[in-house]
Amino acid sequence: MTISCTNKPRNIYLSVILIWALLLSLVVYAILEFDLQRAEREFIDDVNIHYQQVNTRTQVNESILEGFAAMVSTTQDFDRARIRSYAQKMLQQYPHIFMLEIVEKVPQAQLQAFSEYYRKNIFPEFKVKAFNFETDRQWQPVTKAKYHMPIVFMEPFPPESQDVLGLDINSNAFFKRVLEKSERLNRSIASDPFKLIEGDLAYLIHKPILTAEHGNQAYINKSGAQGGFAILVIHANSLLASENHAFPGITELLYNPAYDHTDNRGHLYKNNATEISEFESKLFPHLLFSKAITSESQPFVLRIEQQLGWNIVSWGKITSALLVALATFAILIIYARLNYQNEMERIATSERLFYRANHDALTGLANRSLFYDRLNHALSQAARQKEMLAVLFLDLKGFKAVNDNFGHSVGDEVIKLAAERLQDCVRAADTVARQGGDEFILVQEKISGQQDVDYIIKKIKTEFEQPFTVNYHLISVGINIGSALYPINGEDVESLVNHADSSMYKDKRAEK
Repeated sequence: MTISCTNKPRNIYLSVILIWALLLSLVVYAILEFDLQRAEREFIDDVNIHYQQVNTRTQVNESILEGFAAMVSTTQDFDRARIRSYAQKMLQQYPHIFMLEIVEKVPQAQLQAFSEYYRKNIFPEFKVKAFNFETDRQWQPVTKAKYHMPIVFMEPFPPESQDVLGLDINSNAFFKRVLEKSERLNRSIASDPFKLIEGDLAYLIHKPILTAEHGNQAYINKSGAQGGFAILVIHANSLLASENHAFPGITELLYNPAYDHTDNRGHLYKNNATEISEFESKLFPHLLFSKAITSESQPFVLRIEQQLGWNIVSWGKITSALLVALATFAILIIYARLNYQNEMERIATSERLFYRANHDALTGLANRSLFYDRLNHALSQAARQKEMLAVLFLDLKGFKAVNDNFGHSVGDEVIKLAAERLQDCVRAADTVARQGGDEFILVQEKISGQQDVDYIIKKIKTEFEQPFTVNYHLISVGINIGSALYPINGEDVESLVNHADSSMYKDKRAEK
């Protein structure tokens, strides 16, 4: 007996310590879970912003190229001043575009006359030449070919880019492949990413220039050209203007899907992540977003990854939680000493028993006993104050089919959702009870007449036209409603309930 008395306080203290430790663990876990969810939300917001930015700019590129090609095709005698003015306006409005260019398609036999025409009329130092973008990146003489594609127009045309005028882009295999595809399909096509002669990483978008007056045929210029292309030169990193991120561990990559995402040849933009320790990478999740851009001519893929780490943890909140936990621990010890916990448990048990005795276990609504008690009280009050009240009897339509088709667990969820929907339809002072099975009953106090009853009936039926979602199933359940008005349809509980029940069955028959 003495041992028991000695162990009792010790057990109480041990229980308090265990409860305190559990609560502290739950709080810390909740903070960490919240931080993880916040980091994931921020990641999703970030990638959506960047994806929308790239998507918008690629669509803008397509639109500008279409307009530029159309404008050139309708310009008589290749009016360079007009074309340059148009190009300048586009560049001013869309600064992410590096340059607008025109190349002309020249047969080998016309190359000499073509060069003389441009030296005489456009640029005295004009010369058709080649540049090897793929190997030694050196200027080279033009070799014989069926066609040449020299650049004949550039905007802007700064001094450092003047050597590019006359560049035969058809002399490089990856340009030639894209030009032929663009001409064959008669639509815009983007090249692989490459380094400009000036050194920046870029890509080209090509669009054949066709003249509508000749039935969408390639235009013929005085220079001897037999067709041409409008070209946009896009700095690769201009599609994704990356800002500094709040968290390290983010890798952003925009690449051409003709290459694997690990192949540098297809990379247009890459922002490498800052270092995250191996321990962090094992402890925290890795987030990944990968989605193709909707542009037909620039079907790039945006891939963003983030390795979460300690940096996402709200250390201030955890420190505050620890301080609060220490204060709580002291309070719990005092409560344990005063044995107050036992009294609180007794009160809580009493309240639970009372609740269970007066409420439906499934829905939490008033049960029949509590409902009839409240209805009696409401009738007494209505009689004293000469007021009206209504009793509504409700029955779910098609509920048996729910149990048969989906099982009783789904049926129980439907009952609970129906109870919640009924409570949302009525006033806080009204009483909603579960009569049993799929039947409900409610009382409306302080009403002015039948119009109030009709209004609530219409409101409930309208709400039940919407299906319930349970376990990803959409379940439609209607409702039949009968009503009784005090004192018109009865002055006691039994009369009102029976009349509402009968009225509900009339409602059922009327819908058949």
